[in-house]
Amino acid sequence: MLTLKDILVLAVVYVYVFSVIGIGELLRRWRGLEPEFTRKVIHFFAGDAIIFCPFFDTPQIIPLIPLTLALLIFFTTPKSPVKALRSMFEVMAREEDYATGHIYGPLYYIISIGIIVSVFAIPFNASYWPLFTLGAFPLFAMFYGDGLAAIVGKRWGKRKYTLRGSTRSIEGSLTVFAMSLLSAIIAFLYYSFFGFWPSMNMLTSRIITLSLLGISPLWLLALFLAATPVQVVVLLLALIGSLLASLIEGVSPSGLDNLTLPLILTPIMVFLVYLLMPWYFTFLSLPALL
Repeated sequence: MLTLKDILVLAVVYVYVFSVIGIGELLRRWRGLEPEFTRKVIHFFAGDAIIFCPFFDTPQIIPLIPLTLALLIFFTTPKSPVKALRSMFEVMAREEDYATGHIYGPLYYIISIGIIVSVFAIPFNASYWPLFTLGAFPLFAMFYGDGLAAIVGKRWGKRKYTLRGSTRSIEGSLTVFAMSLLSAIIAFLYYSFFGFWPSMNMLTSRIITLSLLGISPLWLLALFLAATPVQVVVLLLALIGSLLASLIEGVSPSGLDNLTLPLILTPIMVFLVYLLMPWYFTFLSLPALL
């Protein structure tokens, strides 16, 4: 059931996103920069609105935000009858966007956020919501890794490679890896604070319930932790996920990495956790993946 807190957080998220757009444009005009500057500000910071996800009482409402923003971006065209939408197009458009009439980069960006939030927040009555960390990490990797890679590659990239008709640089790919690793650390620490994976807080009530039923799961949990310490799993996932992020970004067709990076990496991360920590799914009674 929708609560007053949900409505307040919903309002905060919308205010935050439009504030990022507005501040980015004000800074661009103040410094006399190209529209690409505003677009980069949005790429780096607008998606950070997912940090508000833990504050919702009803996670099923969260997909409403990217849905409405995706519709807004889709109708943001140079021929829109709404002046504000025409202005927004000019704020974020690249040269190739004028040919297509749509700003597909930001559209793919918000679609990825919407899909990932939805698959954790809606199915099985949000049973997989505690694992949202595994979707947040690829999104942060897209925000910062992919976003900064283009800047680094353009300015300092000397070792070029071309795949599927897209030219990138080794320096840019290394930037994706480094920023993805930083994103993993930030995401795992931040969401764990609110009880999301890899926090053990979500298991406490389940362990107490089993104990009250006369079943002692403590020794079994201790055995699982000894066999696969959470810290080791987190480190492995951060390294593997960051490496995969750089590879996915490197082989993605030009203009599609906002889709491919998070949407390919997220299911891989969930499956790796399922393989390395199956007991986590068992104790939370999460629907089986296989």
